[in-house]
Amino acid sequence: MNLEIQQILTQALGFLVLLFILKKIAWKPLLSLLDERREKILSEFQSIERTKSELSRLEQEYKARLAEIDAQARQKIQEAIAEGHQIAVDVQEKAREEAKNILNKAKDNIDLEIAKARVELRNQVVSLAISAAEKVIKEELSDERHKRLVNEFIDEAGQLR
Repeated sequence: MNLEIQQILTQALGFLVLLFILKKIAWKPLLSLLDERREKILSEFQSIERTKSELSRLEQEYKARLAEIDAQARQKIQEAIAEGHQIAVDVQEKAREEAKNILNKAKDNIDLEIAKARVELRNQVVSLAISAAEKVIKEELSDERHKRLVNEFIDEAGQLR
């Protein structure tokens, strides 16, 4: 390497002059451009962070709201189920009451029919007794005839049962 000290000094002096000129003419605009770029990038990062935090807050609010809606829906479902059970109990009570009323009416009707049948039976027995008494009175009674009439009366009374 044949480097002479004078060439090295000349090149160093040229570099320093170039550096001085660049510093005076182009350095400040380049630095300001870089500073503007740095500030823009920094502001974009800050904007991204704000957006991320806002999204996180909105996500938390959304999840809280969903949980609240879910709880309200579950509560309404439970209320509807309880109301349904209450309606079912009311319908069952009403059906039991109606069945009880129908049964009581049927028992009353049966009792009334039995009473009517007894009155009718009594009337028929009285009628037969009167008929038998008339026959006994109209005919001359012999002992044999009297037994026959009583047996006929008993047979007729037995058929009525």
